[in-house]
Amino acid sequence: MRTIIFVLLGLFGLAGCSGGGGGSSNGSTPANTTPRFAYLANPGDDTISIYTVNSSTGQLRSNGYVMAGTTPMSVAVDPSGKFVYVANAGSNDVSVFAINANTGALTSIGASVPAGTDPSWITVDPSGKFVYVANFLSNNVSVYTISASTGALTSVGSAVAAGTQPDAITVDPTGKFLYVANSGSNNVSVYTINAGTGALTSVGSPVAAGTSPFSVAIDPSSKFAYVVNSGSNNVSVYTINAGTGALTSVGSPAATGSLPFSVTLDPSGRFAYVANTSDNTVSLYSINAITGALTSVGSPVATGSGPASVIVDPSGKFAYVPNQGNNDVSVYTINASTGMLTSAGRASGRLTAYALAITKGAASVTYTPTFAYATNESTNDVSAYRINASTGVLASVGGNVSAGTSPNSIMVDPTGKFAYVANFNSANISAYTINASTGALTSIGSPVAAGSGPRSVVIDPSGRFVYVANFNSNDVSSYTINASTGALTSMGATVPAGANPRSISADPSGQRVFVANYSSNDVSVYSINPATGALTSSGANIVVGSNPHAVTVDPSGHFVYVANWGSNSVSIFTINGTSVGSAFPGSGPYAISVDPTGRFAYVANNLSDNVSAFSVDVNTGTLASIGTIGTGVTGPWGITVDSSGKFVYVANWTAHNVSAYAINSSTGVLTIAGAIASGMNPTSITTTGTIQ
Repeated sequence: MRTIIFVLLGLFGLAGCSGGGGGSSNGSTPANTTPRFAYLANPGDDTISIYTVNSSTGQLRSNGYVMAGTTPMSVAVDPSGKFVYVANAGSNDVSVFAINANTGALTSIGASVPAGTDPSWITVDPSGKFVYVANFLSNNVSVYTISASTGALTSVGSAVAAGTQPDAITVDPTGKFLYVANSGSNNVSVYTINAGTGALTSVGSPVAAGTSPFSVAIDPSSKFAYVVNSGSNNVSVYTINAGTGALTSVGSPAATGSLPFSVTLDPSGRFAYVANTSDNTVSLYSINAITGALTSVGSPVATGSGPASVIVDPSGKFAYVPNQGNNDVSVYTINASTGMLTSAGRASGRLTAYALAITKGAASVTYTPTFAYATNESTNDVSAYRINASTGVLASVGGNVSAGTSPNSIMVDPTGKFAYVANFNSANISAYTINASTGALTSIGSPVAAGSGPRSVVIDPSGRFVYVANFNSNDVSSYTINASTGALTSMGATVPAGANPRSISADPSGQRVFVANYSSNDVSVYSINPATGALTSSGANIVVGSNPHAVTVDPSGHFVYVANWGSNSVSIFTINGTSVGSAFPGSGPYAISVDPTGRFAYVANNLSDNVSAFSVDVNTGTLASIGTIGTGVTGPWGITVDSSGKFVYVANWTAHNVSAYAINSSTGVLTIAGAIASGMNPTSITTTGTIQ
């Protein structure tokens, strides 16, 4: 297989948009073009990252990941948003997944489907009936039909010959024509599509392009085609013959930055964007509606390291750039009048973030809080509550449920089906199923042994693995989760931590685990094997403040926060361990939580009986105080923000209750919403929610 160098196709082949339009000049979002879920191909570790898309801000919110084939280079979704297709360059096949319409979660529909050699790009036609794959080393295109009910692929005859090293492929919005950029022969192949079978018929000889054409995009009206030439640093422009699909060159190519890898158009067809891999920029162009010619607009916009591709969402309001060097995605808002890009933060990806596909629908994704759970140290049980989604007020769900001795921490899996409790004095983990209607907990067999003094439990974002920090044995226990029953199975030997590990957290992309070590004043960092869940130490521990009591990672996956009980401080560092600075909450900071938007952080201060609120700089991770609240806070041990980002809950160890607060969405300021009794000495609090 060739060295991983890859480009993203235009919006229409990638995101499954058909026809023209889809965007609007006034910035509104037309029906059925609202972005909902996004999928990122990570060839470095054979995974697909899953996100929900905030249709107001463009934020990508991590929602787990799945394993694909070897070296997934490209990902596409069908126009209905029901299926995901992944071209795996290393295993020469295509993975097929069904999309959960409510959550965006992916489920494999069976064995992968064979492709040609080194499949580099995949696209779905606008009708959602056919899939096409460009095979880089076998110099051909594989054709498949889609089962409307299951999404399964069936091969259509033999692969069709293309030029040399076909690297990009797309279907025009009418669904009549297919175009392939052949990077090895410096040309573009054109085919007509049989509307009944999906079969391809070549349209004349390939059309000359620049040097090493790596990406092709078609405008929404199917009048113009654009081809990025990575070797000659430009974009070729063509008109499309509406009857035959044939291409005719329009003037001289438009200059780009260095080593352009990807071109895409916004849904209105007024703007084009090019990702320049060597320059770490995106170039912007306006499109002449009559001729299709490109005119450069403004200066190129900075991206992360090694931008591999660029995509515009179906609403035309946001642009996304996967950065292979940073393993993340840059997010931009689009000015509806000028097409200019403004940075709107970043989202963590996984290894070698390359290609992104976005689904569309009629409604935005919404998070609704449902239940809350608190562990009670002195009564050895768990309190369960129903959340009023409008007010945040808690109501008890029956009686408390027994746990082990001195339960210290509770975590719910991403599906909201299972809960796990770390029992400090009985040195084990209790597991429960969650009743989806009532929130009631039911024990799953006997508790599973942990190390000595398990203090904190976390579940990886894929929902497959559980990790426990053992305070007395100075190590971390690892378990796999049975997806059907929720039962835990030990992975065997523990991994060493620092002295008295007190808190454990996983980053939202599911790549790393962080452990705050209370007595050695540092944080241990581990990488997660995505296939097995095994932990591997990342090397030297990160020095923080005195007696770190809690650790968490922000929703973007770029910053880590540590509440230091002994030094009354919060240490801030990047996901790679570079110090960003410190913040200073109240006395005895015991727990910390960041809201799902990544704009606000909250610290429970055990000794000063209050909660400190901070605004978060999304670019630097630094914290700025926005005040404290002491109402209803007495000896707080645990704190969390619910999945909707509307409410904060505090477990008050001394007061034996849980207090609820509403978050001002503009300022982050908290207002007391009420309190409810728990068991004796609640130590931690967590919530569940639904995605719709």
